Amino acid sequence: MSLPGARGQLSRLGGVGWPSAGVAALLAEPPDRPKTVELTVQDVIPIVEANTHAVVLVSRDEQMLLPIFVTEEAAVSIAFRLAHQDSPHPLAADLLDDLVASMGGRVTEVQIDDVRDDIYTSHVVVRQGNTDHRLSARPSDAIAMALTGKAKIFVAQQVLARAGISKGEIDSLRDQLGVGGGGPPGPGAKPLPPSGPGQKKPPARDDSHIQL
Repeated sequence: MSLPGARGQLSRLGGVGWPSAGVAALLAEPPDRPKTVELTVQDVIPIVEANTHAVVLVSRDEQMLLPIFVTEEAAVSIAFRLAHQDSPHPLAADLLDDLVASMGGRVTEVQIDDVRDDIYTSHVVVRQGNTDHRLSARPSDAIAMALTGKAKIFVAQQVLARAGISKGEIDSLRDQLGVGGGGPPGPGAKPLPPSGPGQKKPPARDDSHIQL
C-alpha cells in the first residue's frame, strides 16, 4: 500500500487514542455507499518539526486512520469546533458557516474525493430547500463545516487505501515505542499556538502530505 509522506509521521500519531470499543456498532455504513467510508474527527495534533498540524480522522469500524496535514489557522478552527467553543475572532470556516446559514442552507455531508500530487480534493453538499448543491472545498474547510453542522464525513475508498494508516500499523508502532493507547501526545508535542502576527507563517500548501 502506498503511503505518501504520511508514514513518516507515524511516530507522532502513535499516541492517538482509538475510539472506545463498540462505536462501530452505533452507526453502520450506509448500504448505498459501497465506494466510500465514513470517518469521524478524532483529534488535531501539532507536528512541530514540520511546522504543520495533522487532523486525525478515524473510520467507523476503528480499523483505519487518515491524517490530513493542514495550516495552523485550519487546525485552530477545527480544534475549537471539537471543543464546542467559539474562536476569539472569525476564521475562514466561520465565514463559510455564516454564508451557508444566511442563504437558508445547511451542510448535509462532506467527502474527501481524491489525492493527487500529494494534495487532497473534497466537496461539501449544501442542502437549500429541496435542492442539494455540491461545492468543491479544501478538506480542512469541509471538515470544519461538517463539525459545525454535525454532518457526516466520507472518504473515497481509493483515498483511504493510498493514504490511510491501519490500526495494526499504529499498534505495532506503539509496541516499538512503548507508547500506551488513549494517552496524550508525547513530550515533543506542544499545544496549538494562538494565531497572531508574532507566529510563524503556516506552510503555503494546505491539506497536503508532508514530503520527507
